[in-house]
Amino acid sequence: MNLKRLKVVFTKHLLIITVIFPLVIILFYGVSISLALKYKHDTYTKQELHRYEHELKNKHKNFLKEKAKYIESFMNFLYIQDSNKSSDFFKESILTFIDSIKKYDSGFIFIFHQNGDVIKHPCTDTLINLVHSNNQKDIVSKLINASKEGKFVNYKGTDCIGDDYINKVAYVYHIRSTDLYIVISKNEKDIDYSIEQKKKVWQDKFDDESKENIRLLVIVSLISIFFSILFSTMINKLIKDYEKEIKESNKAMFSQARLAQVGELISMISHQWRQPISKIASITSNLRFKIMMGKEIEVEELERSFAEIEDYTEFLSETIDDFREFYKPKKNKEDAYVLPLIQKSIGFLENEINKKDIIIKKVFDKDVKVSLYQNELIQVIINIIQNAIDLSKSGVPIEITTKVKFDEYLVIITDRAGGIKEEHIDKIFEAHFSTKVAKDSTNLGLGLYVSKVIIESHFNGKLEVTSKGDSSTFTIRLIR
Repeated sequence: MNLKRLKVVFTKHLLIITVIFPLVIILFYGVSISLALKYKHDTYTKQELHRYEHELKNKHKNFLKEKAKYIESFMNFLYIQDSNKSSDFFKESILTFIDSIKKYDSGFIFIFHQNGDVIKHPCTDTLINLVHSNNQKDIVSKLINASKEGKFVNYKGTDCIGDDYINKVAYVYHIRSTDLYIVISKNEKDIDYSIEQKKKVWQDKFDDESKENIRLLVIVSLISIFFSILFSTMINKLIKDYEKEIKESNKAMFSQARLAQVGELISMISHQWRQPISKIASITSNLRFKIMMGKEIEVEELERSFAEIEDYTEFLSETIDDFREFYKPKKNKEDAYVLPLIQKSIGFLENEINKKDIIIKKVFDKDVKVSLYQNELIQVIINIIQNAIDLSKSGVPIEITTKVKFDEYLVIITDRAGGIKEEHIDKIFEAHFSTKVAKDSTNLGLGLYVSKVIIESHFNGKLEVTSKGDSSTFTIRLIR
């Protein structure tokens, strides 16, 4: 689709385009903002959850440490109080204390012997049953080493509910002067649960923001549609008014150009009629003279004279018919051959051509039918050739070439009339622009303008010009 057709489509569907285009922009903006917000939310959530997870784990570990310090302080107190008593009594005091705090939240506090036996745990008697491991010595060694190094230890332990093991983190404390170790554990699922709750809060917040954005987008879209319809209606009206003014202006210029051309054609016809009228007058005068002198006129001479008079009157009739057909406007396009129209255009200009001894060179391709307004094409060809004749010197050639292509019919008119200056080449088709003086033509600045409008607006073709040296070439491109 060329620019001209695109312009027509845009003008025709202006109302739709001015509504849809802003709406698409708004939707694109809304979707882009939503995607950006989603991306920002996901990135922020990921970073915050990572930070929150790290923070929560440290919080739980600090809790375990604080718990261990509390137990250690109480152990030291028991140790001082019961230092003179038996070790069994000391252990019994410890177990009584531990039993009072052995379970909290989803974690446990339990004691195990160095050999792996568990003391006072509600679920099992040995570490091998309490902690998921294939080797009790390994898990005992792991817990004891953690107590020596003061590090946290991760393991899978029972939740005392089912057969499943859950991830736990623990702090191990060795009760001095005994073979007992206290394990303070916490379920890692508590951390995961806290993270999920945090994530849910953020997701709810994001959903609320998204709903607000959608509501805002809908409101802005409705407002934009309203103003788009309003503005497009106003613009559409302005364009139609402008087109109406252009059409009226073009109509006036067409009429002016046509009247000017009609004046030129009448002048041409008058020249064409002089010779046949003079001949008819000569024949009739000769016959009248012979009758007056009493001479006998033979039948053959009369028939010959009458035949000549009929030929001349037929020529006059054809000339006036051509003029009438040219002047009469056609409302509908017709499929017509182009070469006869070129010949008819040259015939109109025959007197001008002969006056300057212009040589018309014809290089014609095969002829085909093209959908067009015949009289308008004749008008265009006459305009171009007339300009070439006006600016040409006597005896120079004007070449008319036709080329038939797959989708185009080209009429190429080349003159030797001095060429077109570079500063004028872009203005040659403008209304009221002319390089000729008033005495050269009665159609100043309108001929080529009207010709371009006819070819490009009425025929959807192209009228182009090139110039090199003293030669100019006008190319009429007709759509097949």
